[in-house]
Amino acid sequence: MYYIIGALTAIASLLLRQMLGPALGAHYPYHTVWLGIIFVAWYCGVGPSALAVTIDALGLWYLFLPPYDSFSGKDRVEYLGLLGFLLFSAVIIGLGESNRRLFLKRQQAELQLQRAKEELEERVEERTAQLQRSHEAARRLSAKILTLQDEERRHIARELHDSLGQYLAALKINLDAVAAADGEQAKVMAECTDIVQQCLTETRTISHLLHPPLLDERGFGSATRLYVDGFSRRSGIPVDLDLPAALQERLPQNVEIALFRSVQELLTNVHRHAGASSVGVSVLLAPTNVRLEVKDDGKGISPEVLRGFRDGTSGTGVGIAGMRERLRDLDGFLEIRSNSSGTTVVITLPLTHELPASVA
Repeated sequence: MYYIIGALTAIASLLLRQMLGPALGAHYPYHTVWLGIIFVAWYCGVGPSALAVTIDALGLWYLFLPPYDSFSGKDRVEYLGLLGFLLFSAVIIGLGESNRRLFLKRQQAELQLQRAKEELEERVEERTAQLQRSHEAARRLSAKILTLQDEERRHIARELHDSLGQYLAALKINLDAVAAADGEQAKVMAECTDIVQQCLTETRTISHLLHPPLLDERGFGSATRLYVDGFSRRSGIPVDLDLPAALQERLPQNVEIALFRSVQELLTNVHRHAGASSVGVSVLLAPTNVRLEVKDDGKGISPEVLRGFRDGTSGTGVGIAGMRERLRDLDGFLEIRSNSSGTTVVITLPLTHELPASVA
C-alpha cells in the first residue's frame, strides 16, 4: 500500500512539473518533486521513498533535462545536478524516517498510556466496588449486632425473671411461712434449701453460657471438651472431638477465646440448619499457627449463600460474619467448603502475632 502511494506521489510530482512547464520553462526542474518526496519520506517510510526518488529521477532525467525525451547526451552539469538531487533526497528521507519513527513511538506510547489508564480505572472501580460491599456488609453487621444485643438482653432478663425470679419469690414465701409454721419448720427449711440449690444451678448455667469459667481456668481444650459433651447431650448429635496432646499447654488468651467462640457458633449452626447426623471437630497445632476444622454430614450450604460469603455481601448470617471479623482482627482467616454431602469450615490463626487485647 505504501509503495503504491509513493509511486503515485512521484508520478503526480512529475505531472505537476509538466503542467508548470510554460511558466518555469527549463528552469527549476527539481522544485516540484521535493514536496512529494518530503510527503512520502514522512508518511510511507524508507522503501516507498526510495521508489519515489527513483521514479522522479528517471522522469526528470528523461523529460526535463536537456536534451529532452532522451536518457543520453546529458552534459556534466546535468549529472552534477542529478547527483545533488539524489543526495538531498537521501537527507530528506533520513530526516523523514527519523520523524516518522518518533511519531510512531509517541503514538505507541500514547496507546500504552491509554491502556494503562483504562486498566487502572478498572482496578479502581473494582476496588471501589469491593470497599462499598465491605462497608455495606459492615453496616449490616453493626445493625444486626445491636439488634442481637437487645435480643440477648431480653433473653437474659426473661431467664432471670422466669427462673431465678420465681425461685427467689418462692423462697421469700417459704421464709415468711417459717415464722407462722407450727412444728413444720424443718420441712419448710428443706424446701428453702432446695430452692437455693436450684438458684445456684441456674446462676451457674447462665454464667457458663455467657462466659465459661473453665476457659479461663483450664484453657481451650478442657472448655471445649465440656461444651462438646453438653452439646451432644442436648442436641442428640454425636461429636467426634480430636484435640492434640499439645493443647495441654495454654494458647494466647485471645486465640483461645476466638477458637472457643467459633466452636460454639459452628456447632449451633449445625444443630439449627445442617440437619446433620454427626459432626467432627479437630484441632491441629503447628509451631506458627493453630488450625480448627469443623465438618458435618448435613445438607450443605447453597452456592448462592457461599458466593455471598466470599464476596462479603452477607448470606451466611451475622454469627459467621462476626466470627470472620474476630478472626480477621487476629490476622486469621476462615474458609468454608460445602456441597450436598456436608460442610467443612476451616479456621487458621497465627501464634506468632502480638494479639490485640481488645478482641475478647
